[in-house]
Amino acid sequence: MDIDALKAFLSSRGFPEYRFRQVTKNYFSGRYQGFEQMTDLPAALRQHLSASFPLYSLKLSALEKSPQAIKARLVLSDGLAIETVLMDYGSWLSVCLSTQVGCSLGCRFCATGVMGFKRNLSVEEIVDQLLFWRCHLSENGSPQKISRVVFMGMGEPFLNWDNLVASLKIINSPSGCFIGQRKISVSTAGIVPRIYDFTRLNTQINLAISLHSLKNHVRTSLMPVNRQFPLPVLLDACFNYVEQTKRQLFFEYVLIRDVNDSPSDLSLLIDFLRSHRLFFLNLIPANPVLSKIVPSPPQTVNRFTRTLSRLGPNFTLRRSLGADISAACGQLATK
Repeated sequence: MDIDALKAFLSSRGFPEYRFRQVTKNYFSGRYQGFEQMTDLPAALRQHLSASFPLYSLKLSALEKSPQAIKARLVLSDGLAIETVLMDYGSWLSVCLSTQVGCSLGCRFCATGVMGFKRNLSVEEIVDQLLFWRCHLSENGSPQKISRVVFMGMGEPFLNWDNLVASLKIINSPSGCFIGQRKISVSTAGIVPRIYDFTRLNTQINLAISLHSLKNHVRTSLMPVNRQFPLPVLLDACFNYVEQTKRQLFFEYVLIRDVNDSPSDLSLLIDFLRSHRLFFLNLIPANPVLSKIVPSPPQTVNRFTRTLSRLGPNFTLRRSLGADISAACGQLATK
């Protein structure tokens, strides 16, 4: 819902300020499918709102389920579609949000890039993905609450900067979705000027960098954005981030057979992670993307994890949820 338009609408018709607070509280709760269900509002106001505003900016087109993940395809007001994922980690629920329809970066391991770039999502469209999942849980009588949000869906968040920052404020705000900053993560392919901007925000929101290789030519082959912001420039921004914020910085590394999984790749990765105590690695087994990449075999993944465990850099092997419904890392793309 367009919050500014709602406020102007209520003000122009002489409604008291508390009505605005009532409507927005109901909206962010995710318990309502439409204004008519908000029985704490006068019937006349509900009718006016229903006639003047859609409560949500997107509609469900398709839902696919696996044991630990649900993927939703959502249609926007202009007919374009995006995908978002609800992930169940057992002790918490996390939502993966999209920031663009498609993506212009063309990373080899990501299905979204195959779509090309269509447009940025509005603040409303970004926030409404989270509210969609709140509604879904409420409708199905689930006692579980969403406690974490990751901006790792379709698109490059830092190429939709203004709307990203505005949506982060709403998602974190006590009068909005009220998700704690440390429970929110933003992932970037390495848009260096925005990494500096994010550093200056002085926020506790987590930052993740899609790294995937410490060999400049290999990273360029995987991620064309590396031509514009090559590894030395990107890594300078990363060191600046940890020095300025004193916060942990996460690096994502998708293991791809015969591309970035050699002993020399592992050695470079360990040396880099040891270069700062606040660097943390998320090691990710690759998911097949339109047959363009081949995942590293299990024995290679085991070699990486054993060596990392023995030599001490901070890392985790990310659990891949929803691969069977094309909802795992790098697989989101609408048909």
